Amino acid sequence: MKDTGEGSKVRETSDISDKVSFSGRTAVLLTLTGLGLGVAVEVLFYGHPPGISFFLWTALCVTAVLALSRVIPARISPSVWPSVVAGLFFSLVVFFRQEPLTVFLAVMLTFFFLAMTVRVFRFGNLERFGWIDLVVTFFWVPIEAWIRPWPVAGMAWGRTVREQGGSRVFFSVLRGLLLALPIVVVFLALLSAADLIFGDYVARALAWLNLEQLLDWSLRALVIVVSGLFLLGALTAALRDPGRRRLIGEDPPIVRPFLGFTETTLVLALVAVVFLLFVIVQFAYLFGGAANIHAAGYTYAEYARRGFGELVTVAVLALSMVYALAAVTHLTTRGRRTIFFFLCTGIVVFVGVMLVSAFQRLVLYEQAYGFSRLRTYTHVAIGWLAVAFVVFLVLLGLRRLRAMALAALAIATGFTATLALLNVDAFIVDWNAARYQQNGDLDVDYLVSLTDDAVPGLVALVRSVHGEQEEDLLAALSCRRRALVGREARLRWPSAQASRSAALAALATIDTELAEYVVFRKPPGPTDPPWAEYRVKTPDGVENCPAWGVW
Repeated sequence: MKDTGEGSKVRETSDISDKVSFSGRTAVLLTLTGLGLGVAVEVLFYGHPPGISFFLWTALCVTAVLALSRVIPARISPSVWPSVVAGLFFSLVVFFRQEPLTVFLAVMLTFFFLAMTVRVFRFGNLERFGWIDLVVTFFWVPIEAWIRPWPVAGMAWGRTVREQGGSRVFFSVLRGLLLALPIVVVFLALLSAADLIFGDYVARALAWLNLEQLLDWSLRALVIVVSGLFLLGALTAALRDPGRRRLIGEDPPIVRPFLGFTETTLVLALVAVVFLLFVIVQFAYLFGGAANIHAAGYTYAEYARRGFGELVTVAVLALSMVYALAAVTHLTTRGRRTIFFFLCTGIVVFVGVMLVSAFQRLVLYEQAYGFSRLRTYTHVAIGWLAVAFVVFLVLLGLRRLRAMALAALAIATGFTATLALLNVDAFIVDWNAARYQQNGDLDVDYLVSLTDDAVPGLVALVRSVHGEQEEDLLAALSCRRRALVGREARLRWPSAQASRSAALAALATIDTELAEYVVFRKPPGPTDPPWAEYRVKTPDGVENCPAWGVW
């Protein structure tokens, strides 16, 4: 790789220890870009809950590395584009959803795909990554981001400051003052808090300064510097010449086969027999109707609503077992591989029946108690777990089990994307509303505890409920509107969030119904919970507003 400014070459062969060699001009450009991204972190996140800011920050990071690759220049590996697209997609989920698990998984996958972008930006070979390569990507890239910036930042400093000739002393003093200022401010604040007299002296001596404002500025500057250095390291790690990089466990594999074919066959056969016996019971009782279950002394509901968690656990353990056995067993002949594949296929088929059994149990449980987040997660997870078994069999037949690592990443990505597109909290409200139409059973307290994702559905539900349930729902929605209006007034544009805006728009459509439910503030009494400060006047009296985290 050649630098367009001075034509200096960059050559690296080690992934850890050797130095990154950029020209002075390139180092300055990288450092300024990292500093700009650090400023973006301060503007977008300092004092602001995440919203559209998370997507903007991700887009800025991706744009920065792509633009720098054109200036330096650096060849971009085609492997990077799936990571870029996935990272941008999941960062946008934070803008559209509030449901906790969906947001958590989306944030973690965004960080992972950004790390993957750094790892494969020039190196490529994403399609050959194994389990350890994925783990190294997630953990090593952040460490590398703290190792890489220092030589580049030092070169940039030397180019812009040390080479100023007679101004060298002035810049040294300025640098020392800039480094000392935030440290001195922190120590003065702590010592002033520790001793009242010393604090008075400091307050009088610095009466012309706003120490709180100065401390805030110092913290903002620290955020810019720390995040700027980290992002400079990430940019450097992505753009540096990776040299020759070997994937871990590809050649030779980390774990070589050591288990005999006889032992493995015996394990698989015995497990298959146990699974077969269980499947026979399922067809005789769970799938055979209520009569057989009643004959065994159980009601259908008692029988079906138990064992769901255990069955899902069995499915996960079974997949882990056959995968591990495939990796450590000597399968040296075609006949042995055929027998092994046949036994694994049998186990997968039996596990498939178990998943159907688990799904049926879950449906019956939901019919009795309604939908919840955990049950919705599990609904989605069962489908993706079935996909995992099918993919495993295909890769086993093709003798490409190393690709199971990327398949697992794709399945995790699909699971999270399904939750995001499904809108879990809205889904729960819709299905519980449909269940209410059938049997009149509705857990209003649980539904109003969901995030703003659920509010449009709750507003639609207002026109279907009656009596005490209608009053409870309208009281909770009136409290929610008061909380959202106050939160919207406090937050700035980096925290803009589509789910919150949709909730406010939906609540505006029932202004007439909410007019009777007036929310007011009253200091909580000694026996009241901390969130009892907000109360709502209803036609039947006064109630405490729910304890959301949105006040």
